[in-house]
Amino acid sequence: MKYFLASIVFIVVPLILLSAESPASTNRILSRITLEGDNGSYANGDKWDSSMLKGKMTMLVYFDPDEQSKGEIFMSTLEAFERDLDFSQFQILLILNLKATWIPNVLIKALINSQITAHPKRNYIFDDNSVLVKRWGLDDDEYNTLVINEESRVIYSHSGKWKEGEISIMDSLIRSHIMRY
Repeated sequence: MKYFLASIVFIVVPLILLSAESPASTNRILSRITLEGDNGSYANGDKWDSSMLKGKMTMLVYFDPDEQSKGEIFMSTLEAFERDLDFSQFQILLILNLKATWIPNVLIKALINSQITAHPKRNYIFDDNSVLVKRWGLDDDEYNTLVINEESRVIYSHSGKWKEGEISIMDSLIRSHIMRY
């Protein structure tokens, strides 16, 4: 009985809160997008295709570099995911909306390229023309976080500054989902 109550508190309650907190855009399957050439790419210049979302649980962070401070509270959770989770089942994508910033793209790209070796589990992608804003309806000039299941379905969506309770909900959702497999 004690374990049953614990599972309700740690799994069911966050999922209830999740459904109350998440925007209406959750539970939709993301359309296929390719970033290449003038529209963007991986940090190394290779073409990025959203079909790579299929088959793994994905945490996708899409942000205007000017709004990066809204995600600082989230960094310890991101680092915990990198330490704790099985990356054969999970992936982290950090996509920078370069059209939304006043900072020169060459400086941002140099900074990101310096981060790649320090954070090898993170995939860095550049969206040079706000393609994901236009096609997926993400908030422009903002800090967006999506949790996407193996079928490319958005199961959690957040935009703006994080609050501690929201991070715990997302953390529980990801961990409970990965534990099922």
